[in-house]
Amino acid sequence: MQLENKQPQSRNGTINLVQRDDLPVHGWYRFVLSYPPHLVRKYLEQFQVDEKGLVLDPFCGTGTTLVEAKKRRISSLGCDAHPFAAMVSRVKTNWSLDLEDLAKRLKKILRWANAEAARHNLEALSLDALMLQENAQINGYRLSEEEEKLLPTGFLSQRPLQRLLVVRNAIERGTEDASTGTREFLLVALAHVTANGAGNFAFGPEIYRTKPKPDYDVAGHFARQADLMIRELAQMQQSGLATTPAAVHETDARELTGVENQISAVITSPPYPNEKDYTRTTRVESILLRIVSDRASLREVKSSMLRSNTRNIFVTDNDGEEVREFESIQKVCREIERRRIELNKDSGFEKLYHKVVSHYFGGMRRHLRALRPKLKRGARLAYVVGDQLSFLMVPVATATLLPDVAEAEGFKKIGCDLWRERVGTKVRNSIANERTVRVREEILLLQKG
Repeated sequence: MQLENKQPQSRNGTINLVQRDDLPVHGWYRFVLSYPPHLVRKYLEQFQVDEKGLVLDPFCGTGTTLVEAKKRRISSLGCDAHPFAAMVSRVKTNWSLDLEDLAKRLKKILRWANAEAARHNLEALSLDALMLQENAQINGYRLSEEEEKLLPTGFLSQRPLQRLLVVRNAIERGTEDASTGTREFLLVALAHVTANGAGNFAFGPEIYRTKPKPDYDVAGHFARQADLMIRELAQMQQSGLATTPAAVHETDARELTGVENQISAVITSPPYPNEKDYTRTTRVESILLRIVSDRASLREVKSSMLRSNTRNIFVTDNDGEEVREFESIQKVCREIERRRIELNKDSGFEKLYHKVVSHYFGGMRRHLRALRPKLKRGARLAYVVGDQLSFLMVPVATATLLPDVAEAEGFKKIGCDLWRERVGTKVRNSIANERTVRVREEILLLQKG
């Protein structure tokens, strides 16, 4: 039966917001492009997944599907090729940590961090006393030369960076004899501080540089964030939810290595085919937490991800071969290349635009092929996907093209719900004729045949 819902269920400006009651755990660290918990609830209910089921998010990001499933006592699995995202998802679904041990270590870490900061002329701050100058002389804590090359220009001011490194080193020192889960819990708290205060960057929705901060109360913000996370973790333990299984695999979604069988449902959002470099969105946190340290380690991360932008296309890629038979996809690729030539766009990145689309859908075919044997018969899937105009304004109707690929791998389309419409690029046909293009973000519903 084909179920079509073509009307937005809420205003575009509010539908993707996290509701206040959903903030516990979800708010520990949230990838800006994440969908909200209430979307997960909707499809868990629509797919009739109960406590006996097993939910998979093969592009789990920072764990929205996994956390919401765990809150509903439903077992879950998550995969992400980016090690930072996988770490955040592990932390947000590990609810069995020793609360007393966390609190003691936090106090010790703060004492060490404050003492070390003072030794390096980084006096303790309150949030309303940011009076120090950017060019103040500081000795000691700094990034390596390779790390500095990877850091986007202007995303961190000198003194906030120094304070972040001091706290990071205090966390590492204070958790040398602790479990990996304890260390990662505290590092995610620091990542939250970086993305939500200390850094000179914001999202709208693209990441952009903001006004430089001469200084920032990193230790104070970290203390409050870690304390909040400990209190919310206590709530989860008191509610008896800690024992609900949730596992996270750091693996390529095109291979799904280690993912078990008998999955009841899939709720996920793969990358969209556009010019958004997903590794750049969390670049500062990845460098700070030593997840990427040089160009080689960054390249390794990019090579393990679904191809979706020109920054992660490599000469040896051949995913596009998987979709040569699909005329609908090839037509889009040809139109992008035709438009490029017509507009005399000759940069190296622009010449890759049509390849991104081909490799993207080829990679999604590989993903669906790897996924199918791991699903129960009749399992249903919800994929949040968006139409795109990133490649010279040639429309890429993802939710229209992907079902053909899915059908070739043994799935059938059972619906497509409109999630929201976003304002895209303004197109000027002439000086007097300018129109705003709206692009659709939809939930493609599939079922294992």
